[in-house]
Amino acid sequence: MQSYHEQLQAHALYDLTTRAKSGILTYACVWLILSFSYQVNIHHPNFFYLNTGIIFGIFVSRILHFIILKQNADARVVFMNQWLVLTILAAAAHWGGMTAWILFDDNLIDLRTIMLIITPAFALGGACTLSISSQIRTLYPSLMFLPFIAILLYLGDTQSLSLAALTSIGLIYIYSSTRATHDDYWAAVTNHMIAEERAQLMEKLSTTDPLTQLKNRMYFDKEFTKEWQRCSRLHCPLSLIMIDLDYFKNINDNYGHVFGDECLRAVALTISSIVARPTDCVARYGGEEFVVLLPNTDTEATRMLALRMIDAVANLVLDNNGESIKLTCSIGGASIIPKFNQHQDSLVKTADTALYKAKDAGRNCYHSDNLDN
Repeated sequence: MQSYHEQLQAHALYDLTTRAKSGILTYACVWLILSFSYQVNIHHPNFFYLNTGIIFGIFVSRILHFIILKQNADARVVFMNQWLVLTILAAAAHWGGMTAWILFDDNLIDLRTIMLIITPAFALGGACTLSISSQIRTLYPSLMFLPFIAILLYLGDTQSLSLAALTSIGLIYIYSSTRATHDDYWAAVTNHMIAEERAQLMEKLSTTDPLTQLKNRMYFDKEFTKEWQRCSRLHCPLSLIMIDLDYFKNINDNYGHVFGDECLRAVALTISSIVARPTDCVARYGGEEFVVLLPNTDTEATRMLALRMIDAVANLVLDNNGESIKLTCSIGGASIIPKFNQHQDSLVKTADTALYKAKDAGRNCYHSDNLDN
């Protein structure tokens, strides 16, 4: 089971991957539009093919990451997160470097104005959208802006210096705004997960018997109704066994209720360990009585399971201040193939009657009655 931190990291990875999907095509499309609009592929083929190759490599890496994560939900979160962050930062570094190259190379002067518009837009949009990651939040706009800020400072003319100053102010603004979105995201995710955990805990508490940790009567009634309807549709058997500890009142009277509670917990654990199928339901029915719901289980399979429970309980030895205490139980069972015109209480009554017959037969035994179908 994942730790709380691992759950948060996995959630953030999937959110970051989803938010970054649009960037897979954006850089490639914008670059190709610019290249063919300004005929970069014709007038500057080396520049065109070099940058196209880098963008294509990043594009392939992002596609592979997306496919692997989608097909393998158990992929290593740390590795997949590092892979995604590195490719996103590589795209930012490449675009920032390419912008600086265009500003520096007079042969590419036609691209300068459009790149000075597109690059800040990419930096702001990407940093805010991907601010889930603290690394991307700070490094992404930095890698976009700092290379061409450095070139502007190198050029040294008044226009370049003014543009460098304005860009630096813009970079500081991006840092502050993405800090807010970063904090808001993690606060929202953390609160959401805490709320889910509390809801799950409340649901568990509402359906769990606090003493034995088995399902409680309310949960059993709900499952019983559901399985009755399902078995009636599929025309398959449904069995029920009721278990009652023999002479349990004497245990409480002679050894106290604290030891009696210990006995109930031990029996509950023993019974639940025998009932292995996840579709079966073991519940505390009340007091020292337990009930087991067995969908798609016939009479013989029910009998074999009940006999195993009787033997297991009889082999329990509990210690009370050095005195060994042994327990036994009586079990009643009933099986039926439910019909739509039958009421489910008929199965409970039949199993309960069988339980009292087992007690009348001397206890520590199993008795079953089947309903007519």
